[in-house]
Amino acid sequence: MNAKSFQRLTLYFVGVVTASILGVLFWDHFHEGVPSHHLLANKNLPEISNWWGAFSLPLTSYFLLTRIKKRITSARQTDSNDVKWKFLLPFLASLAYALILAISYTTGNSQISGFMFQALFIIAILVPIYKSEYLLGFIIGLVYTFGGVLPIIIASFFAILSYTIQVFVIPLIKKIPSVLGWKK
Repeated sequence: MNAKSFQRLTLYFVGVVTASILGVLFWDHFHEGVPSHHLLANKNLPEISNWWGAFSLPLTSYFLLTRIKKRITSARQTDSNDVKWKFLLPFLASLAYALILAISYTTGNSQISGFMFQALFIIAILVPIYKSEYLLGFIIGLVYTFGGVLPIIIASFFAILSYTIQVFVIPLIKKIPSVLGWKK
């Protein structure tokens, strides 16, 4: 996959995301009204309208796909199997996780959605969910249920957590035995 074809794919994807979010927003507007969500589901915190998703979701999608493109071209990974395994499968796995989380939340299965949300803390330690393909799948999977802004906030929090743990904390922990003079 070359840079030009990936750029075309990016524009198609962002176009589909934009059309989808606008379709959902207009449907909501003409039926029951566009919903808003409180941060952390707390009535004392500010309410964010889903209308913001028309702006934030296409920009975030474009930004994340541009970062993926940069990683693909910098690594010179032109084999389509490499691209599929390194980028498409993490995207689909994250999308599936987010969809299951959103469906369990929507259907009132708070035990499942609560467990899955808490499991994200462990997943952030084990999997590099700070990478763009994971973030994009997670955000897209949660958009219909939580709007266009809250999934970005949630994904950003877990991305920062995962990046901090994987890039700073784990290497520091691995150095402790050598600092203490323990042999491997």
